[in-house]
Amino acid sequence: MSSSQFVQNFGSLDPVTKEWALSSQQQSLGTGLGYVGVIIGVFGGSPINERLGRKNALWIQSAVVTIGIIIESTAQRSYIQFLIGKLLVYLGGGIATSVIPAYQGECAPKSMRGLMAGTYNAFLMVGGFFAALIVYLCQHIPSNWAWRVVVVAQIAIPAASWASLPFLPESPYWLVSRGRLDEAVISLRKLRGASFPAEAEVASMQQLLEEQRERQTNATWAICFTDSVNRRRTIISVGSQIFSQAQGISFVANYQAVFLQEIGFKEVLLMSVVVYVIGIVANLVFMATTDRLGRRNVLLYSSAMLGACMITIGGLTANGPDSMSYEMQVGAVVVLMLWFFSFQVTWGPLAWVLTAEIPPAQVREKTVALSGLGAYLTGLVIVFVNPFTQADIGGRVAFVYGAFSVLAFLFALFFVPEVRQRSLEQIDEMFLDKVPTRAFKSHVCRIPGDLAIMKGEGEEFVENA
Repeated sequence: MSSSQFVQNFGSLDPVTKEWALSSQQQSLGTGLGYVGVIIGVFGGSPINERLGRKNALWIQSAVVTIGIIIESTAQRSYIQFLIGKLLVYLGGGIATSVIPAYQGECAPKSMRGLMAGTYNAFLMVGGFFAALIVYLCQHIPSNWAWRVVVVAQIAIPAASWASLPFLPESPYWLVSRGRLDEAVISLRKLRGASFPAEAEVASMQQLLEEQRERQTNATWAICFTDSVNRRRTIISVGSQIFSQAQGISFVANYQAVFLQEIGFKEVLLMSVVVYVIGIVANLVFMATTDRLGRRNVLLYSSAMLGACMITIGGLTANGPDSMSYEMQVGAVVVLMLWFFSFQVTWGPLAWVLTAEIPPAQVREKTVALSGLGAYLTGLVIVFVNPFTQADIGGRVAFVYGAFSVLAFLFALFFVPEVRQRSLEQIDEMFLDKVPTRAFKSHVCRIPGDLAIMKGEGEEFVENA
C-alpha cells in the first residue's frame, strides 16, 4: 500500500490534494481480508494437520499459496481480484500457522526448543525484509511491475517448501498418536541421531497420550475449555498471542509507513527496509539467548519496555505533525524502532515458542489453531479499526497500545509459567499436577528431563526399528 504505482493502479485521485490515494475502506480491506484468510486457514488447517500429518498439511499449504500468488500477480485494474489472491495467500499462511509451531515443538529437543520455535517468527521477518527491499528497489519502475515484482517474488516461499519437504521427517508425536510406532522411532533417530534411545522416548509419548485419553475420551474443541487443565493451557497459549498483537505490532507492521508519512517523515520505503533489518537482528539475538533467559521474566520486563516506548511515541506525536520539530520527528522514529527491536526480541517470537510448547499432546493441533485464531482475530480488529482511529486522534493512538502493554504485564505475571529446559512430557506432568504458575521454575518432576538417563535403569533398547 506504500507503493505509489500500486496506489495509482487501484486507488483514486483526491480532488482536494490532487494526489492518488487508497481510501480508508480500501486500506482496511487490503489488510483486513488478509487476516480473514489467515483465520480460515487456521481452522481449515487444524483438521488437515490432525488427520494427514504435518508434512502433508505443508504440501497443501504450498499449493494454496501458489494459486493465490497467480491470482494476485495477474490482477490488472480489479482490486477485488487482487484481494481474492491475497485472501488465498494468507489462507495458506493460516494453514502454516496451525502446522509449523506444533511441528517445531514436537521435533525440537528441549535444549533447543526456544531457538527452533523462534525461527518461525524470524523467517516472518526475513520474508518481510525481502518484500520491503524489493518495494524500495522497484519504486522508480514506471509501471505496475513496481508492485507486481513483489507479488511474484512470494513464489520463493512455496518453492522452498517443495525443495525441503521431501527431506523432512514426520512429527514423531503425530506418528505415535496414529499408532505408527516403528515410523516414530525412525523419525526420532533422523532428528536426534542413530544412538538416541528412540524406543524409550516413543514409549513415554505413548504412555502420555494414553493417560490423556483416559481423562478425555474425545479430543474435541470443547475439551480445550471444559477440562480445567486444558483450559489453563489454552488461556496461556491464546492469551500470549492476543497480547503479542494487542501491544501494537499490527499497527507497526501494517501502518508504520502511513504513520511516518503523517508525522512528516520522508524516506518511508527505506525505513520499511530498516524496520525489517532491525527485526531480523532482534530475532537472531532472541534465538541465541532464549534457552538461557527463559520465558516468564522476559515477557514481564519487556511489557514495561514496550509500554514506555508507546507512551513516549504518543507524547511526541500527540499534537500532530505541524507542531513537531525535526528533532521530535527523529525522536519518534528512533523510539518506534526501539519498540520494534524490543518486541522482536521478546513478545514477537516468544508467543510462538509458548504456542509450540504449552498445548497438550491430545489436542495440540486444536490449541495451536486457537492460538493462531487469537492472534489474527486481534490483528483483524486492529487493522480494521486503526485507520479510522489514527485519522481521528493521530499519534495519540500509541497511548492505546501502551495501555495494552500494562495488561500484558499482568497476564504474564499471573498466567505464564517458566518452562525453559523442560521436556514436553515434564510440562504435561506439571500442568496435570496443577503446579502454581510461579512454582514451575523450581518444581522437581517425576519424569526425567532426559530420557537417555533411563538407559541405565533397566530399560532394554532395540537399536533397529
